[in-house]
Amino acid sequence: MDPSTTIAIRRLRPGDAPALYDFYERLSPSSKRTFAPFGQHPALAQYENVVHDNDAAVDTKFDLVAVEETSGRIAGWSFVWDLPSDQPTFGLGVADEYHGQGVGRDLMDGVLDAMRRRGMCKLYLTVVTDNARAWQMYARRGFVRYDEFTGEDGLPYYRMAAELMA
Repeated sequence: MDPSTTIAIRRLRPGDAPALYDFYERLSPSSKRTFAPFGQHPALAQYENVVHDNDAAVDTKFDLVAVEETSGRIAGWSFVWDLPSDQPTFGLGVADEYHGQGVGRDLMDGVLDAMRRRGMCKLYLTVVTDNARAWQMYARRGFVRYDEFTGEDGLPYYRMAAELMA
């Protein structure tokens, strides 16, 4: 990242679907291997549904994006889906050029803080076992491994959960 680039963290809003689609398409194959909320070949309509589900009237998803202020490009995306369920699911992806620069940390902290303010008690996630950087960051924020499984993609995963309310 260029040191003069400013990143803003904000809630997903109407009109963001094309930028979210572009964000995912810019990810390297390695990043897509570990972050594929819709599988490997998502359609724009899936992103439009995510934007729709963030609307206050629907409120089944809570998504934050990290946006380059000058270009408007999305540098990272974090979310909690299935809000009304007993297993709300956390996810996080960061554009390759922003790895290791705190974007993921800032997104994750923003989502966790928002969920605490909403009174959410627990969050769940899955992470590829060889993505040590990710699961270690999750562990530092209170996520605990409670299961391992092999996904439909043949990759080994950890299931993790975090208690949000002290």
